[in-house]
Amino acid sequence: MALAFVIDTALNACQVGLFSHKDGFVSEVVALREYMTRGHQEFIGSAALQCFEKAGINPRDVDILGVTLGPGSFTGLRVGLSFAKGMASGLGIGLRGFSSLELMGRAADFHQQRRLVVHDAGRGQVYCQRLEADSAVSPPESYDLVNLQEIDLGSDWHWLIGSGAPLLAERFPQAQIAAEVLPDLTAMATLCCASTTAYDDLTPLYMREADAKVSDKSVVHFA
Repeated sequence: MALAFVIDTALNACQVGLFSHKDGFVSEVVALREYMTRGHQEFIGSAALQCFEKAGINPRDVDILGVTLGPGSFTGLRVGLSFAKGMASGLGIGLRGFSSLELMGRAADFHQQRRLVVHDAGRGQVYCQRLEADSAVSPPESYDLVNLQEIDLGSDWHWLIGSGAPLLAERFPQAQIAAEVLPDLTAMATLCCASTTAYDDLTPLYMREADAKVSDKSVVHFA
């Protein structure tokens, strides 16, 4: 049996979970979720500790870690990725990173169906990722809402998933809408042990520039 510990702080929640892999099946041991738009850094450490205490498992028994890389909130992503890197380093185990959009589309309810995941990123932008019925995945893409009707987003989607899904409901009337979806922890735990290098890159998927800019003002020196 292998154990995977997974972390998601990309969107409006902080999620952590401990999952077991045995004979090709993934089972949830303990998972915790708290909905929030900020404050991930205060929750994540205690939530991780609670997971291991409830499961009666020592963190050193974990074999692999997983974390969402975005797109999502800049602060949330930095919190989750920093925590995951520190934990992986301390335990001396591997860490894999995942698109939050892909994990939303990989929830069990949507398997073997064509899925367009659409996250409303605010400021007139949406982030999209496409998952085919065979779960082939395109890279995440960023679009301006004003140009969205002119962009080829494919057709015959079975599902529109994510906070931006209602924005495309009229364009794809045949698709079912699932707007309130978070990155799926079971899917992340499953992919943690997949025989692929596709999730070894830990580069954050910020998708746009950060609000905070490096000051271009001159340094003031005091005598």
